[in-house]
Amino acid sequence: MPKIKPFFKTLSSTKRFTRLVGDSRKPSGLSSGLVVLKPKESVGEHSTKDREEIIIVLKGKARVRYGKKGRFILKEKTFAYLPCGTKHNLENAGAGLLQYTYITAKA
Repeated sequence: MPKIKPFFKTLSSTKRFTRLVGDSRKPSGLSSGLVVLKPKESVGEHSTKDREEIIIVLKGKARVRYGKKGRFILKEKTFAYLPCGTKHNLENAGAGLLQYTYITAKA
């Protein structure tokens, strides 16, 4: 296993997606990214399968839909936890940019 040194990154990207840590295609370990969505834009429904996920809103307002009828709104400085296998979608529910980071880990 390659040794990884501690590091830091400034969260100031305007790209739609910026990987922060790890590789979500690998079967284990930690993965994280920064997502920026325009008003009414969404990431599309997906599931993290066998990975837990935390979503932290840094800027803006997100509408999170999960399962068949579940939904809630996340505002700046709030977070959500999604258990393994939860189908979900995040949509920008505000008038400005939505910026959030996600963290997934194998359960």
